[in-house]
Formats: sequence, C-alpha cells, structure tokens
Amino acid sequence: MKNKLKIFSTIMIAFAIIFINSCKKDKTEDPIPNPVNTTKKYALVIENGAQTISPDGNIAYSAVLIDANGSVTPATGVSWSTSDSQLATINSSGVVATLGTGDVKITGSVTIDNVTYSAFVPLGIYAPAVFSVAPSAIIWNKGDNLQLESVFLSTSGVTNPTCTYQSSNTAIATVSSSGLVSFIEVGQCQITVTSTSINGNPTVTVPVLVVGMPEISLPIIRIEVNPPSKDLFKDESQQLTAKAYKSDGTEATTTFTWKSSEPSIASVSSTGMVTPLQTGTTYIQAIASGIVGQAEIMVNPDTLVWITPFNTSIPAGGSKQFTVEAYHLTRTSATPYTGITFDWEIPTYGFDMFDIATVNSTGLVTLKSNAMAGMMTFIIASDHNNPYVGGVGSISVAVADDCNCGAGNSLVDHITVTDSQPINLNLFSSSQAQINYTAYDVSNNPVPSPSLVFCSDNIMVASVDSDGLIIAAGEGDAVIKICSGTYAETTVNVHVTLMK
Repeated sequence: MKNKLKIFSTIMIAFAIIFINSCKKDKTEDPIPNPVNTTKKYALVIENGAQTISPDGNIAYSAVLIDANGSVTPATGVSWSTSDSQLATINSSGVVATLGTGDVKITGSVTIDNVTYSAFVPLGIYAPAVFSVAPSAIIWNKGDNLQLESVFLSTSGVTNPTCTYQSSNTAIATVSSSGLVSFIEVGQCQITVTSTSINGNPTVTVPVLVVGMPEISLPIIRIEVNPPSKDLFKDESQQLTAKAYKSDGTEATTTFTWKSSEPSIASVSSTGMVTPLQTGTTYIQAIASGIVGQAEIMVNPDTLVWITPFNTSIPAGGSKQFTVEAYHLTRTSATPYTGITFDWEIPTYGFDMFDIATVNSTGLVTLKSNAMAGMMTFIIASDHNNPYVGGVGSISVAVADDCNCGAGNSLVDHITVTDSQPINLNLFSSSQAQINYTAYDVSNNPVPSPSLVFCSDNIMVASVDSDGLIIAAGEGDAVIKICSGTYAETTVNVHVTLMK
C-alpha cells in the first residue's frame, strides 16, 4: 500500500513540474495587450413601449438604462430613427411627426464605454374607427315605430355593419332583427346594438323613453269667425258669424260669447253685430268652452281734411295762402262739411334754423327771409271742436335757378308772352306747358336768334328748359323769368296743383 502511494505522489509531482514549466514566459516574446471589455452592463428600454396614435396625434419617446442590479437611470444622447420615413419621422428629442397611416418601428440606440445598446418598439398610426347608432337616444310616442341606423366609420370609409338588436324590456319596446323599434307601452328601456361584423363586436346602448299623449276629450278645438277681417266706416255695421269644430273636423253645436278687445273702438252685441265707435283697430272674439276665435275690425276715419296746397315750396321771405276742406266719407261718397272752424299751426322746434315759417289764423303762411333753401316744415289744420280730426301739408323753402341772362342780343327791345296767366299745370293730368313768346326790336319787328334765357324762381314747383318748356315738379307757384342780357325781360306766372 505504501509503495502505491509513493508511485502516485511521484507521478503528481512530475505533472506539476511540467505544468509550471510550460507556463513560464519566454523572455524574448512581445507582451500581449489587455483585451477590450465588450461585456454589456446595461439593458436599454424604451419607456413608451408599443403605441398607436391617430394621424393628427403626437407622441414623444424616452428611454432608460437598467443595470444588473435593477437600477434605472435615464438614457441621454439617444439616437432615434424610424423604419419608414414616409410614414413618420422622429427628431433627436424623440418627438414623432406622423406623415401617413400604417405601422413603423421606432428604434433608439446609445453608446456607453464603446458598447452600443439598442431597443425598438412598434408604433401604429391609424385613423380612429367609430361605430355609432342613430338616433343615439329616443323619446317617442306609444304606438309608433322607428328604424335604427348603424354606421361604421374607419380608414376604409363608411360602411353599414351587420348588427344584432336586443331590448331590455320588450313590454316597453321591441326591436326586430333589422333594427325596427316598436314602442309598446309608456316607460323606459334600453336597446343594445352589437356589431357582429366589426372586430371586437362593439356595442352601443340606446336609451328609450316611450311617452303617451294624454287623451283629453275636447268638445271644441277650433272656432272660426267669418269674415276674419273687415274695415268699416263709423256709419256702418257688420254681422259676424262663428262656427266651432270638434277634433274630428265636424261642427259642434254651441253658444258663443262675443267680446271686443277694444270696446271704445267697436262694440259687439250678443249675436255678433259689430258697431264702429271711433277710428282704430280692435279684435272681436267668439268664445266657447275656453276656445277663442277672432276677427280683426279696422274702423276707418269718416272725416277727411284736405289742405291745399298739400305739398308746396315758397321762396324765402315769401308768403302763401293755404285753404282747407273737410269731407264726410262713406263707402261710396265724400260729402263736404260746412261751418267747421279750423285751427292752423306750424310746429316750432326752438331752433331758428328749423323754425322757418309762421301761419296766421286764416292759413296765410309767411316764410322767414333767412330761411335756408331746401329746408322743410309742416302745416296743420284741425277741427276746433274735434282736435283729433285734421289734415297735414308740407312746406319747403324754394330753390331758384341760378338765373344769368347772359350777353343777350342788343336788337331785342321787348319780349311778349301770349299765354294766359297764370299758366295752370297739374301734376297728374297736365304736367307740362310750352311758353308762347316773341322777342321784338324797337320797331316791333320779331328778332331772329334773340338769345333768350329762361329761369325759374322755384324749381321745386316748376322748372323750365332753354326752349321755354315748363315742367311741373310740385304743388305751388313759380315765376318764370325770360331775359336777353340786360336788354329786355319779362315774367310768366305758373300755378301747379295736385289732383285730389
């Protein structure tokens, strides 16, 4: 046994000597450099992970480093890239800009101690898909039906998906396989719509409220008054009739109560007879069972007060006599009143610029000498015993032609007008007139080409052209001047009336 141990010990010592000698460096060999340590110490993780966004959405990526001990530190200096720059780009800060729809891969990498760490995550860019049902909520009458419509909006467009329908309470409302809702009874329930042709089988819940119209028996729902409107003079009357109708359209037999909304304008009897009382508008009502029908009654004034001239112009500093007539009006006639005393008035405003005229008790109007051309005022004539009955006329300050007689013709000695004066015109029936004139020399011979000028002192009443044609413009009086330089001149009076 001892011999065997010695032999084993000898062999082991020999192997040890050989191993030691083989490991000794040859002094003549070059030194071997230390190898670069490429062992990875970290894992790079993109914090956001897999994401989806809409084409108009935005997202910013960030990454962290995790060491073998599980310690987490933010990664800095990360280089970012996308797998398809046609769909999305990413800047150095990790912010993505979408350019289209589809799937891309977001890659981040960072180098630490000559070791590069990389990670990637998928990003889906999709337009949102919407599954909806119309109407989204229902309030409907008992006994009616309503068709539900479903629609799916996606990147592929608009489609009508296949759906199933279920009511939470068929005693309130039922729904067919095609989405037709029948409203059975007053109450509330829900219709659940499930799309079986869309991934995920999305559902939409439609709340339903079924209402019932109260059944109230109304003996009368409508009253018609005939005629529905009428204008009357004060000496007239009008019989109104009324009819009441039931909900089925048939006429109801009933008794009406008649009422005037403005009894001071027109009264109504218990049988619907209307009597006008004063000018104005009222409504005559027929009432039965709380239902009202009505007719409009307009009472016209039975007196017309007409001021002559109705609309005229007067030169500054001039005067004009106004007259007034009153008529009793009926449907077919206008009879003049006699014996009425009228009060004349021109409104005053407290400003000299606007207070351009005065009027005396007989209607004679005098314009102030400083009245500005074109200014306007009103003249009022009212019944002394009934101030509410009156008429109104308008007065304006006359505007004259800029009358320049020119160089004239030295042969002209005098000008003769053969027309009767004043020349009377009417705004409606005879609004123009030609002046008949002749220019003579000192021997009473007609002068050819006498170079005459025509001008009006009140173009708001009558204007005149270069040939002596007078054109009526407004009610009142005007003076037409005919002249040839400083050699000769004459005047023509014009009176314009307004047809009544």
